Amino acid sequence: MENWEDIRLRCVRDGEPIKRVAKDLGISPNTVRKYCAQVPGPQPPRYERCSKLDPFVKVIDALLESTPRITAKRVGSVICRQYDATLSISEAALRKYVARRRRALVPKEAFVRARHVPADQAQFDFSPMQVIIGGVLTVVHIFAMRLSYSGHFFARASFTEDRPALFAGLLAAVKFFGGLPRVAIFDNAKTAVTRVLRGRNREQNDRFRHFCGELALEVEFAAPRSGNEKGGVEGVMGYIEDNHFRPIPSYDGIEALNVDLEQFCRSNLARIHSTHNERIGDRFDREKAALRSLPDDLPKACVFAYARVNKFQEVTVETNHYSVPSRYVGRDAIVEIYENSVAIAIGDQRVAEHRRSRGKNEFIIDPLHYIDVIAHKHRSAMRALAFAEEPSVSILREAICPDLITEGRKGLTHAKRFIRPRSRGACAGIPPPLHR
Repeated sequence: MENWEDIRLRCVRDGEPIKRVAKDLGISPNTVRKYCAQVPGPQPPRYERCSKLDPFVKVIDALLESTPRITAKRVGSVICRQYDATLSISEAALRKYVARRRRALVPKEAFVRARHVPADQAQFDFSPMQVIIGGVLTVVHIFAMRLSYSGHFFARASFTEDRPALFAGLLAAVKFFGGLPRVAIFDNAKTAVTRVLRGRNREQNDRFRHFCGELALEVEFAAPRSGNEKGGVEGVMGYIEDNHFRPIPSYDGIEALNVDLEQFCRSNLARIHSTHNERIGDRFDREKAALRSLPDDLPKACVFAYARVNKFQEVTVETNHYSVPSRYVGRDAIVEIYENSVAIAIGDQRVAEHRRSRGKNEFIIDPLHYIDVIAHKHRSAMRALAFAEEPSVSILREAICPDLITEGRKGLTHAKRFIRPRSRGACAGIPPPLHR
C-alpha cells in the first residue's frame, strides 16, 4: 500500500517518469505501470482444496485440545483404527493438515521476560564448533559461561565434552570472573545428571555433586527441551561461532586457541548490552563486586578411578594402559583423570603422570619405568615395547650396540652392554618421555 500511494502521487499526480520512480523504489517498471493503472481493492478470498480429513475435523480438534503434543502420525493411526480403516492419505498431507488445525486451536507458548540482579545467576553449556588445529580440521567442544546480569561471558575449547572438561571449564570460568554467582543453570547432560526425576528434581552424578560442593556453587537444571531457560548462554554460543569461528580459524594447538578465546572474551567488555543500552564492562564492574569469593582450596578438575597395577607395570584406564615404576606391581592405585593428563597415585605418593590418550587400547609408556626390570632381564631389551615406542631411546640403543637385535650369546652380550652403562651414568642420554 505504501508503494502504491508513492507511485500514484509521483506518477499520476506529479507526472514523473515511470523508469525514474521504478529505480528509486527498486521495483520493476512494469509493476509501476500496473500500480498506475489499477486501484487496490479487497483481495479475493483464498479457497483451500478439500481434504480427505475434512470429515474427521471434529475428531482431530478433540485430540489436539485434549493432548496438544500429539503427533500427526498418532492422529492418523487413531482415525484409521477407530473411524475409517480404509482411509489412505500421504504422510505429508496428514502433517500439513494437523499442523494447520494445531495453529488454530493450540496457542503458542508465552514467556516472561526475566530481570536479574548482580551476581544472581549464571548459565553454562557446551557446543561443538570446527577449527583447524595443526593443519587438520577438528571438531572442538566450546564450554561457555555467561553472567545473566552483566552479559559478560567466558569460553574455552576442549577435545571432549566429558566430566574433566566440564570441571576444567567451570574452574577456569569462576577464576576468570573472580568469584561465584548465587546459582548456575545447566541442562540435563549425562556429565552432571544421572536421571531426570519428576519436576525439577534430578539424580546428580556423585562426582559432579562433590565438585560443585567443594566449589560452593549451587547448580539448577533447566526443564527438558526448554532451551529458553538458559537462552542467554545459547545466544552467546551463536555470537562466539559467528564472530570467532567464521571463517574457520587455524591454530598450532588447542592452547593457542584458548589464549585467543580468552582475549576475545575480554573484548566483550567494550560492547553495549543489547537490552539495557549500557556497556557490559560497566555492568560487570557492579556484578563483580557482588560475586561471592572463591574457596581457599579449589577442587581438582578431575575424575577419580581405581585400578590395580598389573604384571606389565600398567594400570588400565578407559581401555588405555599407562606405565608405573616396577616396584608398584600388584598394588592398588588411585588414578586422577584430568582433561589432558592422567596422574597415578599409590598410597599418598604420586608415582607417575602421563598425557591422556584420546584413543582406545593404546599404550602410554615411560621408558624409565622399565630400566630396573630390564637390568635383570637383559634379553627383554631386544623387543621391549617401552623402547620400541620411544624413537630416541631406540636410536641410543642402536648407537651403543648395533647388533643388539641378533640372536644367541652375541645378542645377549650386547643387551647387557646396553643396560650396564646405567650404573656409570651412560643412560643420562636417555631423554625424558614424550608427556614431559
